[in-house]
Amino acid sequence: MRLRLGALGAERLCAAALSDVIVAPQPRRYVPVVPKCVPLIALCLALLAGCERQLPLALPPNAPVQVFEVGGSHYTLDPSSQGYRTLALWLSNNRSGWSWWRYYTAPPAKGVIVRCGTLDLQFFDNTALYHTPQGDYLKTVQPAEYAFLRRSAKGT
Repeated sequence: MRLRLGALGAERLCAAALSDVIVAPQPRRYVPVVPKCVPLIALCLALLAGCERQLPLALPPNAPVQVFEVGGSHYTLDPSSQGYRTLALWLSNNRSGWSWWRYYTAPPAKGVIVRCGTLDLQFFDNTALYHTPQGDYLKTVQPAEYAFLRRSAKGT
């Protein structure tokens, strides 16, 4: 059985078929496109910024402290000295506010380095850097906070 369509019928049939395939253009609305990595980067930055840690900073009992002024002198703080007591107080007051950091190169060769037992601190510019086997921790400090460690303020 053959179906005969006139010219008008064929047009209607084609129009109906095409209306399912071709959709009239819709007005476009502006939708901001955010790359997929932006929310992930924002989350990582927020987590890193909020990762301030409290560290168990303390001097071992009755152990002398070695102080090295990079490019300058080296001396020892005796446990009975004022400089030793000032350092112990600074450590107890600055256990919080440290952020984890990983130096992929050597830290800057400047400032003051303090070593005693497992304690390994470096002060330079506005930074205190605490070296550990797990990585380094940074804290923003004012140079006046560690000025007592300079040779002119020697505590022995």
